[in-house]
Amino acid sequence: MPWLHRFLEGSLIAALWVVSASSRKIKYRKVIQAILLTLLVAMVLLVHMDYGSGSGDLSTVLLLLFLAPLVLMTVIVHEVSHGWVALQLGDPTPKEKGRLTFNPFKHVSFKWTILFPITTFYLFTVALIMPKPVPINPRNFRNPKTDIMWVGLAGPAVNIFFMLFFALILSSGVIPDTGMVWPHIRLFLMVLVIVNMVLAMFNLIPIPPLDGSRVLVGLLPAKHTAFLMKARVQILGLLFIFTVVIGTAMSIGIARVLIPPIEFVWGILGLDRGEFRGMFAD
Repeated sequence: MPWLHRFLEGSLIAALWVVSASSRKIKYRKVIQAILLTLLVAMVLLVHMDYGSGSGDLSTVLLLLFLAPLVLMTVIVHEVSHGWVALQLGDPTPKEKGRLTFNPFKHVSFKWTILFPITTFYLFTVALIMPKPVPINPRNFRNPKTDIMWVGLAGPAVNIFFMLFFALILSSGVIPDTGMVWPHIRLFLMVLVIVNMVLAMFNLIPIPPLDGSRVLVGLLPAKHTAFLMKARVQILGLLFIFTVVIGTAMSIGIARVLIPPIEFVWGILGLDRGEFRGMFAD
């Protein structure tokens, strides 16, 4: 009974939101969150192991569980790079706040980095992840107007570096596409290329609070930059981005929008487009 399974999944997600979003002090909150999350993952795996078919089969679920920590660590590297560049430009805030670390617990908000993407994927089949942004104080910069631009570019630059690095390994021929293990390693590297590529492209969009808006701050006159930095504009920009992404997912599908530009860059990187298309053949 697929409807029952979906109802139970939704009930667990709703229970997680009730526990996580409550302003009241709940005893053993983290323990309850861990239990509910474990039940949700276990139920999804068991359901799709028994009843899996089509796009919702067990292999897809396992792939998503594999991708989740991979995407999270890539996002963390992205965020740490912002903080590191800010420190080099005179702002000690990221270091003082303990954010120049790859420890995921320093960058993760249970509600927005774990529960929010689970919820959006359940509702719209697109996972929107929100790590805790690395705090910076532009007043500490030696040249605030241009330095904030370099801080904004740091994240996408690191993603582009890793995209090129993993693409070079793939195109070098050192990883064969035959055997028991090598094809899985190639798939792992291909996913890393795509994740870093998408993060770089997405974050360079000049809409607050994405990194591209920080680049605009360094390029536009002061009267416009003050507007971009307002908290209300940042929130409205975030809501606009979520609306567009979710609307696209529900109407034409995210894949139809992302695959063409990814394949175009894939070809520029000298990678096999046939191998890329094979990832989406099923």
